[in-house]
Amino acid sequence: MEKSVAREFEYLETCNVRIPFDRRIITPPIEQAILADQFEAEEAAQIPLIVQEGDTVLDIGAGIGFISTLLARQSGVKQVISVEANPDLMPFMESLHLVNNVHNIERVNAVLTNCGADSMAFYQRNDFWMGSLMAGPNPYERKIEVATKNLNALLRDRAVDLIVCDIEGAEAMIFADADLAGVDRIYLELHDHITGLCGVKSVFDQLSSKGFAFDPRHSNGAIVLFRRVQKHEVLRPYARLAGKE
Repeated sequence: MEKSVAREFEYLETCNVRIPFDRRIITPPIEQAILADQFEAEEAAQIPLIVQEGDTVLDIGAGIGFISTLLARQSGVKQVISVEANPDLMPFMESLHLVNNVHNIERVNAVLTNCGADSMAFYQRNDFWMGSLMAGPNPYERKIEVATKNLNALLRDRAVDLIVCDIEGAEAMIFADADLAGVDRIYLELHDHITGLCGVKSVFDQLSSKGFAFDPRHSNGAIVLFRRVQKHEVLRPYARLAGKE
């Protein structure tokens, strides 16, 4: 039987981020994505272009801490608040942050909501990136209760500028009653296989009603950026291509 390439190494690496190789977390599909430099690759490519000097960033659905590591490395980022619902990922996330020498990150194990409930159900799956607040459409391995944290209070108290969000379908509901008055940018992944196009429409409708517009320059397929529309908008000319007039 052919051995996995990754078994020869203590760490995997992609986008200059070292990832501890732990089979309990890094399952074969996730390992393959990392080795092919396809793990969160679209999000990673845009981070340097959407982060601004002085940002406080809220990373919702932080997983193993890969994206929060990239965020924390950006020059001028004040702090990253890395929120993950799956408690099994928290020790791994801490290890990943430490081995990559990023320290301006706060790790929080919670479900962010304004619903007032003390806890919410979270559905764990074999591949951590499929864990979600949804029981379907894919079979789950275990249902657990996770403590909640008030979203609006966190946004207000930490003066969040940028939200990065990958929460497996829950993006269709998290912003419905969110006070986003202080937020400037929202970078998220859509999951139409879970929410349907109705859920995608809900995201666009909710954020549009709160003053955000889809930014096509830093969006690609299901990975989309919403930016707050300024009252006195300054137009952004396209950079002239080399050799073109």
